[in-house]
This record gives sequence, structure tokens and C-alpha cells, in this order.
Amino acid sequence: MDALTQGLRRAFELKPDAQSTSFAPRRRTWRQTIDRVGRVAGALETLDVGHGDRVAILAQNTDRYLELMYAVAWVGAALVPINTGIDASRIEHILADSRAVVLFIDGTMAHHLTDLEGRMHEVREAIWIDDIASPEGMLHYEDMTAYEPVPDRGAGGTDLAGLFYDGTAGTALTHTEMLANADRAMTVNGFDGSTVYLHASPMFELAEDALSFAVTLAGGRHVFVPRFEPREVLQIVAIDKVTHAQLLPDMIDQLLSHPRFGEFGLSSLKAILHGARPVPAVLLQKVHEKLPCIRLIDGDGQPTS
Repeated sequence: MDALTQGLRRAFELKPDAQSTSFAPRRRTWRQTIDRVGRVAGALETLDVGHGDRVAILAQNTDRYLELMYAVAWVGAALVPINTGIDASRIEHILADSRAVVLFIDGTMAHHLTDLEGRMHEVREAIWIDDIASPEGMLHYEDMTAYEPVPDRGAGGTDLAGLFYDGTAGTALTHTEMLANADRAMTVNGFDGSTVYLHASPMFELAEDALSFAVTLAGGRHVFVPRFEPREVLQIVAIDKVTHAQLLPDMIDQLLSHPRFGEFGLSSLKAILHGARPVPAVLLQKVHEKLPCIRLIDGDGQPTS
């Protein structure tokens, strides 16, 4: 049966001590990642989260975001990623419409907790997913990693895996559908065990979710930046030897136009995925001049030339 967790289990079985994630100075192996996923899943079960429940996340990109994606699938629940750029009224609608029972939130989004007080009627628990200390009385994600791990509960196939909102409407995807998206993304983008993928686009986006699962399926390595900042992205690509990243055309332009662009070694970069948005001819020429060895790949996996 198709299951989103199968890629994680396979990566652990094939290369348990290979690096799985990198976020700032923090680096983990597949052995550590799958252990943390099982423990967070165990903590979710103590909160009575299980098959068919919905778990929302409102946070910037981190290694914990990826772990949570797998922990939610591990217990048979469905993930509800929320756009970090929307206002409290839209967040309230998504929480209500999805019937999310738990909300994970980080410090950059914490102001919404005041706005939403008394308005999250289905949410039983708000959990802090950040490096900084949690507000008084709020469970911290890291506390969840101290729970006993639980076995993968075996969700898959037609079980609901995620609800993705564009505006007010949510798109429901099963394990089979999301795994098919991931498998296709892995194939068309050429991901393999040597892939080092930079999560610079928001992880609440469906396309980035598919790429996240695809990298794990391939046994590649995940590298994270909280949000797109040109200088930080250039630094991380050079330090972590990033091979692939999804960047919208305006992000690509900001990188190439950065005054310190030439100071960073970007020879590891093989491909930039730009999704469905076309790359203007002027920008395409700039890419060919400044990054002549990389491939630009569109949302259908076709090279842009």
C-alpha cells in the first residue's frame, strides 16, 4: 500500500547514518530523524491524535517542519499547512474548515494566537515549534521528542494525507496521490542519493511538499532556510553544496542581482526548479551568463531554454 512514510523508512534502512537534514548549525542523520518522528508521533497519540484527524502547522521552514510532516502521517492523521502570509480571519477559516485538532505555530506567527483566542473552536492544543522558549503553559515541540516512539500505524492508500488551501477552498489529497506527486517529482528532477535540496520556497506550498517527500524517497539530503533571503541562500548553497532548489523567477533574479553574488562558490548547483511561472527572456539570459552550467526546470519537469 502506498504510504508517505515508506520513503523515510527506506532512507533509514539504506543509509541510517547519512545526513538527512541541515538547519543552521543543526545536522541530523536518518537514524535520528526517524527516531524523532516516532517520538513526536507518540506524543501526538497521547494528545488523542490519530487516524483521520487533521493537524495544522503555521510556521516557517525548518527541519522540524519536515519531521512533523512524517509524524502526522505516522499516526494516520492529515497535515494542514497554512500560508504564513495570510491574516487571522483566513487562518480561522482554514482551522474551522479543516477541523484541525492541533495547531503547531512558531515565533514569527505567534501574534496570531492573540488574534485567534477563543476563535479556534476545534483546536484542542497549540504547540510551539521554534528554537526559542515556548510561551508559558504551551507544549514545546522538543518536549515531544522525549516521548516513547510508537510504530508506524500503517496509514496509506486512500487515507487522507493532506489538506492544502489556496484561498478558502481546501484540496484533499490521499497518500496515493501525494506519493505519486513525489515519485514524479523525483523522476523529472533527477533526484538521487547525492541530491542536496534547499527548502527556500515556503513549505506550506503543495509543490514544495511534493518535493520534500521526493527528496526523502531518493535518499537525498534536506537543507532549510526559514524564508528566502538572497544572501543567506547564496551562503547556504556554498556551505552545504546544494544541488537543487525551487525558486520563483523573482527569487532567481534577486540572487543573480545580489551585489555579493560573485563571492560565493555555487559550482555544486545543478538545477533550479521554477514551477509553473515562466522565466522572462531577460532573466533567462542572465542565468546563462552567471550560472551557465545549471538547468532550469519548469513545473512539468521540462528544461527551460
